[in-house]
Amino acid sequence: MRLIKLFRHHVSALVAIVALLIVQATSELALPSYMSEIVDVGIQQGGIASAVPDAMRADTLAQLERLMPAGDATAVEAAFAPADEAGVRAYQGSAADAREGSALEASLARAEVQALAAATGQDAGQLTDTMTEQMAVQFVRAEYEAQGRDLADVQYAYLGSTAATMFALCLVGLACAVAVGAIASRTASTIARDLRRDTFRKVMSFSPAEVNGFSQASLITRCTNDIQQLQMTATLFMRMVLYAPIMGVVAVMRVVQTSTGLEWTIGVAVISVCAVVGVLVGLTMPRFKRMQRLIDRVNLVAREMLDGLMPIRAFGRQAHELGRFDDASRELMETQLFTNRSMSFMMPLMMLVMNCVTILIVWFGARGVSDGVMQVGDMMAFMSYTMQIVMAFMILTMVAVMLPRAEVAAERIDEVATCESSIREPVRPELPAADAPRGELSFSHVSFRYPDADGEVVSDVSFTTRAGQMTGIIGSTGSGKSTLVQLIPRLYDVTAGSVALDGVDVRAWPLGELRRRIGYIPQQGRLFSGTIECNVRFAGDSVSEADARRAADIAQATGFIEGCEGGWDSEVSQGGSNVSGGQRQRLAIARALAKRPEVAVFDDSFSALDYKTDAALREAIARELTDTAVVVVAQRVATIMHAHEIIVLDDGRVVGRGTHEELLRSCPEYLEIAESQLSAAELGLVEEGGER
Repeated sequence: MRLIKLFRHHVSALVAIVALLIVQATSELALPSYMSEIVDVGIQQGGIASAVPDAMRADTLAQLERLMPAGDATAVEAAFAPADEAGVRAYQGSAADAREGSALEASLARAEVQALAAATGQDAGQLTDTMTEQMAVQFVRAEYEAQGRDLADVQYAYLGSTAATMFALCLVGLACAVAVGAIASRTASTIARDLRRDTFRKVMSFSPAEVNGFSQASLITRCTNDIQQLQMTATLFMRMVLYAPIMGVVAVMRVVQTSTGLEWTIGVAVISVCAVVGVLVGLTMPRFKRMQRLIDRVNLVAREMLDGLMPIRAFGRQAHELGRFDDASRELMETQLFTNRSMSFMMPLMMLVMNCVTILIVWFGARGVSDGVMQVGDMMAFMSYTMQIVMAFMILTMVAVMLPRAEVAAERIDEVATCESSIREPVRPELPAADAPRGELSFSHVSFRYPDADGEVVSDVSFTTRAGQMTGIIGSTGSGKSTLVQLIPRLYDVTAGSVALDGVDVRAWPLGELRRRIGYIPQQGRLFSGTIECNVRFAGDSVSEADARRAADIAQATGFIEGCEGGWDSEVSQGGSNVSGGQRQRLAIARALAKRPEVAVFDDSFSALDYKTDAALREAIARELTDTAVVVVAQRVATIMHAHEIIVLDDGRVVGRGTHEELLRSCPEYLEIAESQLSAAELGLVEEGGER
């Protein structure tokens, strides 16, 4: 079971819990035996525990010794002190010899029964063990009365000492239960914490391909709901699942010691419980697996609706989307109802089993009491032990409600943990030589296709850019522009060819070092909750305050930052929802430039900027980033028309390369895009006389 693997680093905690549970079970299961003694000895026998009295008159002892063999008489004589002034001899032997079943007790009991039988005219040979014990107790009671002792004091003394012992056992059991609960809660919380950390760390290593394969909603569910299920089950496992077999074993040992002849009733109860659990778990296990998938679906639908709230309202599709959510929620509800209804039969069936077993014990135990082979207290103790054994199985069945779901949750988390990321650290990392060119980015016959896709998104692309140069990439929608630049920081890996930075294949770079040298600004610049300064200095301590201010100046963000009420300390909401799209893009650009990258990759990062800000930003980049290679993906020709080289993509292939002027003359695809955005005069296509 995957659940057991969670405890591989917490063996010491499990050992401590098992030890405490053994002590707790032993303490709690000692109580029925003391209860039996209270009934049999404290009530029925007036507090007289055995045939060995704590004091006996000398003439009575001499009479009993005459009825014993010589060896037994010698042992009995030595167990009592010399007679006092009143002619009474006090017991001076060990407590063990005075207990029921000892050799000394058996010798005295036989002699006492013979003496009492002779006095009453009964045949001692026809008496059962229980009758023999009761007659010996009657003899001791008569002896105490003859000594003038108050029998009520004897009874109260026995009941008081037994009650004190039971109270002490209860305190021990309580202390063990509290300690087990504390250790179990701490251990389960630690397991959940480590599991969340490891699982999310694995998720953070995934490429977009793995994230899309699981879906963001499913990964969130696995990192939260599934791990919470495992934490809850781990706590129950340590507190109840481990306790149940310990309780059952100790109870069975007590039952064997009781020897009532009713042990077969336990077998009937256990078989009945196992049958009920087997049927219910078999019915619900497939539904638990389906339930987790449906939770993923509900989260996915909810996430889609929240992310697309504005277009949903704009198109008036609230009712339709709410219907989609209701359908997903209703299907989850129906599955949960089936499992809950199935499991709701468990407790009534368990109670039916317990009550039937109780009836069997009382029915057949009453016959034993009537025949004189069993005492009432023994029957009560056996009933308690049997109920404890059945309760142990009931505990397991109650936990069985959660175990299948926890197993499904563990399986889902294991899927994430064992999923191999397509982006891996190199086995033998390489770094460029000291004299290697800094900021040189080279694509060599690069091709790429998405996992499970039929065709290539990018095919046989080659170009090189260097520090101080700007390379523009343009093309129609779906031409592979964004996919191409995502290969630079290894968000995806090429399927053919190679991408090299400073002469070293990016797949050979240590991932951390590679991404430290690349400033990547995606299409959707996502900000994080915190201050503006925290977002701009997101790269860490390597970004100084001066670097952050310089990057904000280049990104044309200083003006609106200083215009905020809190300046650099102004709060940014999650996702940057409290700033405009253009402000969000400028902060994302500043964040990437603040770490002074070797290569700055702008993936259509100017789309939300007005033309004036766009022009100022491009001018600042050309002026300030003289030691940085700049790659710009753009939809607007004006953004890249001054680039040192422009790559034109069409259906993933390079259909044109050159400067703006060269492409206007040699690349029809570029000319078509340019003419759709700028006039012929703006493009410089109008010659003297007004003709092209």
